[in-house]
Amino acid sequence: MVLLLALGLAASDGVSAAIERSLIDRMGDVTVVVRRVSTIVTDRPGLVAAIEPGARLGQPIRFVLSADGRRVGSAVANVSVTSGVVVARRSIARDEEVGAGDVAITQTEIKNVLVRRLPTQADIVGTRARRDIAAGELMTSALVVVPPAVRSGDQVRVVVTMGPVQVSGEGRASGSGQVGDRVRVLTSSSRKPLNARITGRGAVEIVQ
Repeated sequence: MVLLLALGLAASDGVSAAIERSLIDRMGDVTVVVRRVSTIVTDRPGLVAAIEPGARLGQPIRFVLSADGRRVGSAVANVSVTSGVVVARRSIARDEEVGAGDVAITQTEIKNVLVRRLPTQADIVGTRARRDIAAGELMTSALVVVPPAVRSGDQVRVVVTMGPVQVSGEGRASGSGQVGDRVRVLTSSSRKPLNARITGRGAVEIVQ
C-alpha cells in the first residue's frame, strides 16, 4: 500500500484489484481473495482484467490485462471465491423436478466449476435434473435444464451507463444466455449490434 501511494496510485489501480473486479463482474455476489499473482505488468490506472475462456475455479486462472483499450500483458492468479451457493439437500433422480425443499443455500468456497455466474435458488426450483444428482452436490446450470434469461430474438431492456448517467431503452437480442453471459443487442439508435451483458430475465447492460 505504501508503494502504491508513493506512486500516486490507488489500491483499485493494481493488478490484483483488476482481477477481483473481473471475477465479481462475471460471477455476481461473491467474495474474492487474490492469493498469488504472476505477471510482469506493473500497477497503473485503468487496468482491466479479462478472464480467458474455459477458466475453472480451484486452479490457477489466466487473465488478459489491458489499459486504455490496449492489451498490456497477462497474469496468472490463484484465487479463492466464496459465496452462498445452492446445493442438493437430497439425492435427485434424472428427469425429476426440483422442488423448493430439495435444495438449500450454503456459504462455501467454490471449486471445480467454470468461472461463470451460478444459478440462484429461484433459477433452480421448478427445473428438471439432467442426470442423477447426489445429496450435497453443488447445483449448476450443467445439472438442470435452466431456461435462458434471454433468448435470441427477444425484445430486451437495455441499460447504458456513462459515468454518473444511466440511460435505458429497448433492443433485440441476437443471442441467448444466462445472467452474466454476453450477447449482441441491436437497438433503434445503433447501426450495428452492440456487446451486452445479461443482467436479468429480459434485461441487458451495454459493455463499454
